[in-house]
Amino acid sequence: MVARFLLIIACLFSTTVSALEYRVDVEEPSLFDVENSIENVIIGAAEKMTGIPQPQMISQAPDLFSLSEALVNSYGYDGNAFIVDIDVDGLKTRLETAGIDLWESERPEFLIWATEERGLERLMVGQEPNRIVERLMAASERFGVPMQRPLMDLEDTLALSPAEIWGEFAGAVNNASSRYGVEHVLVVGDRPGRQSIKYWLFESNGEYLSGELSGADADERANELIAVVMQYARSISNNVGKSPVVVARVAEPSVSLQPQMQDVPGQWTVRVEYVDVIRLMELIDHIEASDSVTIHATEIRANDATIVLKTDLSLGVTDDLVSEFTAVRFISPLVYSLK
Repeated sequence: MVARFLLIIACLFSTTVSALEYRVDVEEPSLFDVENSIENVIIGAAEKMTGIPQPQMISQAPDLFSLSEALVNSYGYDGNAFIVDIDVDGLKTRLETAGIDLWESERPEFLIWATEERGLERLMVGQEPNRIVERLMAASERFGVPMQRPLMDLEDTLALSPAEIWGEFAGAVNNASSRYGVEHVLVVGDRPGRQSIKYWLFESNGEYLSGELSGADADERANELIAVVMQYARSISNNVGKSPVVVARVAEPSVSLQPQMQDVPGQWTVRVEYVDVIRLMELIDHIEASDSVTIHATEIRANDATIVLKTDLSLGVTDDLVSEFTAVRFISPLVYSLK
């Protein structure tokens, strides 16, 4: 199969949603494997709904993804895109029947610090390519768990050292992390020469969990770590309550939608995570300035906002419109954070 996923939607699956559309970019139609692509889409949706990697789900229910086409309402081509409309309720039922719990609470966010053991030295991982960190960031989108890397500028370099990390100085880790405003901190200590990886999961109250995993190569170690982090994230998510609404501006009763879902034709929902509410207002003004879009409803919570847009624009053009605001950082289609 020569195809790649154009979109994997980073959203929480509302209990009211009955269908969800995925699009796969078809690079070579003559070699495109429809059956395999449908199965991959269903697997991706299941991973996001549960926060559990496919191998772990398969070990519990070997036939979980057999006859995946039964979990699809419809599929077809739109130009160079292969569109799959998933039966979300059917997928939920199959997961629940297999004894696999859905993850319907809010996902916690993590800040990732990384160190690597190179010979006799332990060094901080900066912005240079690093397989472990890259796999973690990919898992962020794959499972819908927000993750970010520190800037690793002079302030970060002076604030935290490998010796403080490996010495398990929780105060140093939390102090260095405070500038990012992220409650949960993952620290990685990769040891390629020993084929192992150490991890620490810090909380803002100074408590932490740690452990060590083995793996012959970086991908194997990353897979083991991702499974642990997702399990930990699920365990703490029940304590992450949703923030109360502090501002509401609606033209009619608010609609609970997710990105890439158009239960109402001509309507897209944008989710924005923010720190500075003034920045958020500037983004809303930027969107309102477009003649092609009308803001139908807005819900602003303490750390994120939902903006329902009425427009005839496609998903891609709508994404371009929002992304023109210079302070926006793309997370996934119609999901952003404000710098």
